[in-house]
Amino acid sequence: MRLKPHVSSLALLTAMLATSLPAAAQETTLDVLRITAAGLTPFEEQEIGRSYTVIDGDKIQLSGTPYVADILRQVPGFAVSRTGSVGSKTQVRVRGAEGNHVLVLIDGVPVSETADGEFDFGRLQVANVERIEILRGPQSAFWGANAMAGVINIVTRSSADSGLHGSLSGEFGSDGTKMTSGSLAYGQDNFNASGSLTLRHTDGFNISSLGSELDGASHIDANARFSAEITPELTLDGTVRYGRMYAQTDWQDFSSIVQDTSDTGKVNELFGSLGLGWVSEDGIWFQNARISAGTTERISTNRFDAVSTAYNGDRYKASYQVGRNFDTPDFLDSTHTVTFGYDLVHETFQRLNSTSITDPSMLELKQRTTHSLIGEYRGTYFDQLYLTAALRHDFNDNFADVTTYSASAAWQIPNTGTKLHGSVGTGSTNPTFYEQFGSVPGSFTPNPNLVPETSFGWDVGVEQSLLDGMVVVDATYFNQTLENEILEDGWAPSTVINQTGTSTRQGVELSASVNIVSGLTAGVTYTYLDAQEPSGKREIRRPQHSAAVNLAYKLEEIPLTLHGEVVFVGNNMDDDFSTWPATAVTLPAYTVVNAGLNYQVSDQVEIYGRVHNLFDTKYQEVFGYNTQGRTFYAGARAKF
Repeated sequence: MRLKPHVSSLALLTAMLATSLPAAAQETTLDVLRITAAGLTPFEEQEIGRSYTVIDGDKIQLSGTPYVADILRQVPGFAVSRTGSVGSKTQVRVRGAEGNHVLVLIDGVPVSETADGEFDFGRLQVANVERIEILRGPQSAFWGANAMAGVINIVTRSSADSGLHGSLSGEFGSDGTKMTSGSLAYGQDNFNASGSLTLRHTDGFNISSLGSELDGASHIDANARFSAEITPELTLDGTVRYGRMYAQTDWQDFSSIVQDTSDTGKVNELFGSLGLGWVSEDGIWFQNARISAGTTERISTNRFDAVSTAYNGDRYKASYQVGRNFDTPDFLDSTHTVTFGYDLVHETFQRLNSTSITDPSMLELKQRTTHSLIGEYRGTYFDQLYLTAALRHDFNDNFADVTTYSASAAWQIPNTGTKLHGSVGTGSTNPTFYEQFGSVPGSFTPNPNLVPETSFGWDVGVEQSLLDGMVVVDATYFNQTLENEILEDGWAPSTVINQTGTSTRQGVELSASVNIVSGLTAGVTYTYLDAQEPSGKREIRRPQHSAAVNLAYKLEEIPLTLHGEVVFVGNNMDDDFSTWPATAVTLPAYTVVNAGLNYQVSDQVEIYGRVHNLFDTKYQEVFGYNTQGRTFYAGARAKF
């Protein structure tokens, strides 16, 4: 069977998947998944050999969870840690890797900060999110640096419906929480455009065990996108996103005690992209060109109301791909796609004046550039065996070049409901600007000899569909090693080095989705993780055991849906910096239960309520920082 040629095969081959399934499992009841960010290109679900999760908009909206980070807590292999209240630094670690080892995209645009290579999930709301697409394992051959442990692509709302339509929602809740969100969309045969705006504020709670000051946050998220069919063969599309966050935080002193202070953090970010896709009339050849740009400004003030940290970071990316589809029916009844591409990434970092700057040279603009060449093959054999392979070489101007590769296979065994899947690949993560030039000016010695971190990983699994797809289970074993890990060495002044030895991460991801009883759906995930440093020490903030259960029951008699989530996190290790070197401490295991209901007043209006942390569980995700207790929320949505 000939598949429609894909517009951005190299970078978007398997990361950008969209289907209606709970976060708990890879469902097999739909025939087609869709690659996004540079256009829509359908390909059959059974082609995917990598471990993936797709969380659709219906599940996101039903849960009522306000932040993407809380949705990700239910994903296999994920560990989320937040330093206190919403808006505070929130890290996501995948399969035991570091926070800057997973590439985060919004509508296909890289959004991590150039300073530390991470995306701070504390500032990303779900109100404008259409779906979340996740790929686990090394993906650098497709995406380049920072895709060492996986890719997370957040897709904002769009519209394929004709005419003008929109939505409006509002919410009130505990801790002085207020939210307003609205969207508009317009579509016709060869053009569609959409935009949305969300405002959220909370007075928060005291993240310190001392004093009584509340630590709140205010957020603004705005998105817009369009797609225009210039000719039947040529399509133009674009996206833009603006985000603003202000959060009150507290200072953790040198004895690891979180003091009740008036520290604050502000983030402004702006991202955009423009793409042009072409497909030949016969569907054999295709090309894609895309440019994107993003800027992030972060300013922090300390307990003395003085600017303590301030910087700007920019990223510019240009990519081009060309590919060809062809059939070889006489050779294993196969179809093939071969694609070649080029990426250019330019990054900058500049400190802004603050109380920590004593040397004017620290304010100089730092920049670096990477050129990349990529080749990819994708094949289908006997309409049941699917192979993918990619090779990439990054030419880095500031440190060593890197070559990465990736290969995966999926076998949909006929008439069994069984799918075998596996992948193998390498990954890389470049030194961050902080690691190159220091996070604390005046107390850091740069290391010009840093080399990129590198990794090798593989996974193998089986997915089984039972009872005509009403039950789907998946079990995956993964193994990944990390070399040349960059870590801090010494204390005041300090430097960073490439650590000798190998860090290891291995584990098992189990997931299941169940839809047997009419109106009842359930998803379950469990992850076992063994993540160790070269010394054998257990990695911090990466629980060995984690699990999640989500349930939804839609009543037949009345338009009411009841839903709930149970998130279990096993004991965690963290660092206590009251001594040097830091002392390891154990954060106890905990279970958080959330519940809610949604009532459909009419086809256009829905009201809802939810409670977070139903049993008021006391726990810590980061040593010394309090977490939120029981809270209640209520709201309404309307569409037209």
